[in-house]
Amino acid sequence: MGKIFCLETEWKQNIHDLKVKSSILPLLEFLKISRGVDFTFRHVATMNDFTYYVKHLYYDTYNPYDIIYLCFHGIPSKIGLANGETLDLIDFAEKNKGIFKGKNVHFGSCSTLSMSEEDIKYFKRETGARMVTGYQTCVEFVTSFIFELWLLNEIIDHPDYAQKRLLNLVEKRMPYWGDTFEFIAY
Repeated sequence: MGKIFCLETEWKQNIHDLKVKSSILPLLEFLKISRGVDFTFRHVATMNDFTYYVKHLYYDTYNPYDIIYLCFHGIPSKIGLANGETLDLIDFAEKNKGIFKGKNVHFGSCSTLSMSEEDIKYFKRETGARMVTGYQTCVEFVTSFIFELWLLNEIIDHPDYAQKRLLNLVEKRMPYWGDTFEFIAY
C-alpha cells in the first residue's frame, strides 16, 4: 500500500493564520483510519517552506511515498501560496529533474493544469512523475474534497493504473465531478 506526501498552503494570510486548522488533514486522517494509509503532511506558508519540504523527496527514505498531493491556490500552470508567491510548474520541473520519479502527483488546486498538453507532458518527463492529475478550472472546496477522497482511494487501490484507465474510472464512477472540475490525467 502506498504512502501520501502532502503539502498544503495556508489558505488565507491574516492575523489568524496560526489558529486556522488544515482543510486537507481530515481527508488524510480518514484514509489512515479507514485504509491504513500512511502519510506525511506539512503546512507550507512560503516558497522557502515549499522548497525545503519538497526537496525531501530526493532522499531514499521518501521512496515509499508514491502519491504526492499538492494542495494550493492555483492559476494556469502555477500553484500559489497565501502570501501571493507563485511557482511556475515548468520552471520547477527544469530545476528539479527527477524529483517525482515514479510517483503519482495530484494538484489539488484550481486551474493549475489549465496548460498545454505538451507542457504537462514536459513537466511529467522532467520531474519523472508516473502520472500527473489535477484540474483545469476552479473547484469548490467541499465537492472537490469528496472527489479527491475518491481519487486518492482509487490510486491507492490501483497503483499500476495509467492515466487512461484512471480517466475511464472517473468517467464511469464520477462523471459529473470529472466534467465539472475539468479533471485531467497524464
